Amino acid sequence: MTIEREPDYLWDSGGEPDVEIVRLETLLGTLRHGAPLAALPSRAPAADAPDGTSWRVRAARGLRVASAAAAALVLLAACGLAWVALIQPRIGWAVESLAGTPRVADEIVQGSARLAVGRWLTTDGRSRARLAAGHIGVVDVEPNTRVQLVESRAREHRMSLAEGTIHARIWAPPKFFFVNTPSAVAIDLGCAYTLEVRPDGAGFLRVTHGWVGFEHAGREAFIPEGAMCATRPGIGPGTPRYEDAPAGFGGALEVLDFGDPDDPRRKAALDAVLADARPRDALTLWHLLQRGAADERLRVHDRMAVLAPPPAGVTRAAVLAGDRRAIDAWWNSLGLDSTTWWRLWKKDW
Repeated sequence: MTIEREPDYLWDSGGEPDVEIVRLETLLGTLRHGAPLAALPSRAPAADAPDGTSWRVRAARGLRVASAAAAALVLLAACGLAWVALIQPRIGWAVESLAGTPRVADEIVQGSARLAVGRWLTTDGRSRARLAAGHIGVVDVEPNTRVQLVESRAREHRMSLAEGTIHARIWAPPKFFFVNTPSAVAIDLGCAYTLEVRPDGAGFLRVTHGWVGFEHAGREAFIPEGAMCATRPGIGPGTPRYEDAPAGFGGALEVLDFGDPDDPRRKAALDAVLADARPRDALTLWHLLQRGAADERLRVHDRMAVLAPPPAGVTRAAVLAGDRRAIDAWWNSLGLDSTTWWRLWKKDW
């Protein structure tokens, strides 16, 4: 009798993708050896042991011992991580004064202090501070900045930036560190970045390593290393662009992202972006594919198809219809990173 087995992502890539397996595949994929392997030298068959045990039996026994030892190590590591997660007290983050007189609530930080969940850290024009974000990274808080610790758990470290500037350096797996702002949430995907919030709630994010997801009410932006993205209250993140993008990109995207749909400057702004875009600016065009009027998206598609042709199976009709799989497949072909992590992790929010 044949037993039908349900599709399993671990064994045959079928069924629902598993978040952690996808993460490991992506991480280990960077170490993939692409060159053909050299031919192995011929070897004479191993001799049987004096007691008559064949070399194959002895090899099988050794493999079983090695497998058992490896399994024991994995189990031990998993137990250790679980123990840390369970006992980790929610005692907040360590605060170190770097200059001046930063304050936790109404108390001046003398050397070091703790920022408990729910408390605010404030710096004036002459003070700076450093936060230890649990065990996953550090956050430098610049002058005239106000931040709150919102959550500190094993799998979620979240802060709020009400105003000012922070520099975050995170070495945890993606989706462990979040920063709420008045206009969007920055989701760490393994990175280092600078995030600014103005008094009116508008923000700006620059990524110096890795990449960051920026999200508000379903409006998304993926910002890779060397790129930046503005955000506005009530709208969310704008369109990312590289720091070395052609002159005029910033002003044009300001009109396209945050201007009125009937703004007469829209056509000239889009003309400028499409005319000056380089192949690497497919990052910007990919985001514009999902924004604006239908005729604007059609023009963006056709220009992007010249600069970074879509992969096989991704059709013009599917992209313009907003087909998520087609749009994500085109992103994945740009060589920036995969959207798979993002889509899977959002299910857990």
